[in-house]
Amino acid sequence: MIMTATRTASTLPTFPFDTPHGDDTDPEGLRLLADRSMARARMAEDGKEVWLALGYQANRQVMSDPRMARQPVTSPDAPVTVPALVGVTEVISVMDPPRHTRVRRLLAAAFTPRMVDRLRPRIQTIIDDLLDRFDSYDKPSDLMEMFFAPLPITVICELLGVPEADRSNLRGWAHRFMTAGAPEEMAATHQEVGAYLAGLIAAKRAHPADDLTTALVEVRDQGDRLTEGELVINIQTLLVAGFETTLNQFSNGIVALSRNPGQFDLLRQNPDLADNAVEELLRYVKQIVATIPWIASEDLDIDGHKVKAGDAVVGVPNIGNRDPAVFVDPNRLDITRSNASQHLSFTHGPHFCLGAQLARTEMRMALAALVRRYPNLDVAVPHADLEWRREAAVRALWRLPVTW
Repeated sequence: MIMTATRTASTLPTFPFDTPHGDDTDPEGLRLLADRSMARARMAEDGKEVWLALGYQANRQVMSDPRMARQPVTSPDAPVTVPALVGVTEVISVMDPPRHTRVRRLLAAAFTPRMVDRLRPRIQTIIDDLLDRFDSYDKPSDLMEMFFAPLPITVICELLGVPEADRSNLRGWAHRFMTAGAPEEMAATHQEVGAYLAGLIAAKRAHPADDLTTALVEVRDQGDRLTEGELVINIQTLLVAGFETTLNQFSNGIVALSRNPGQFDLLRQNPDLADNAVEELLRYVKQIVATIPWIASEDLDIDGHKVKAGDAVVGVPNIGNRDPAVFVDPNRLDITRSNASQHLSFTHGPHFCLGAQLARTEMRMALAALVRRYPNLDVAVPHADLEWRREAAVRALWRLPVTW
């Protein structure tokens, strides 16, 4: 049974916190973190009471403790943080062992580091082609449309073997998944994407190619293979994560650098710092507004807090990334920070992001090339005038006007 008691709910903070999307993190979350590593809160979506894991160690424990379960969050009485996943049971992010272990092993056997490494020359070509077009645009122009959107959608679609003619549809679907729409809208999007991907999978079965979809169709482990439902929903997840979240991390990172001109200048003068700058931006910039809850399968202690069986716990990695116990002067952007890569933005433990290597590769290559080719690039409007997507499940801009 999932415990979502509402005792003293009126006195609890509401989560996600009511923070302007333009802020790099949540002041309310930082205020709570200063006093405790775990806090009770009331979910904005449905009013249910949950624990928030705020501290770095609390987040890591929640993400890795085998007594914390994900499958129960698919039930109707679970707290809602990601409307697109309500009722979805086939996606790996809501699975527990032994099914999670089995599906992740199959996915990892197909989506290998070697596959990402083979993509590097193609990623560089896409980056160079997009940057070559900059001089054809008027100033200011939208960096998201010029560069940050076409790069990840092209990369993930080429990786999956999606025909070029279909890519604009997939981009629209990915955007809709990250927007908190009505349940019927989410259901319609799931149906549209599912039908398309089922057709793509059938095409790869009939005509195998050198792409990830074919690899996922063909992967075997001691005779085991992914079911049709597992194929569809997990390819869908790769699409959304590979495009929408990468796009937003790109654009939010440029805004953060623009707000910290000393760090932006340091990067311009030293493009070789791009790799570490990406890690620091992943740590510093809030991207995901709310993560999928965990449910305690038994009574346990999380970083000194007593959590009861059935309690729902929501990890808040963007607050854990600002924990002064781990990161010195955590509210300062420092692209030379020695432990920046210890951030929790790809989570931790068994649910660590399968696409982390691809995301890091794209962002590092893109940021280095951008500051080398256009060192004068900067946001073209006052930061207060940037338009943020208030309805999004992630911290996301509508557009990013820049000059260069």
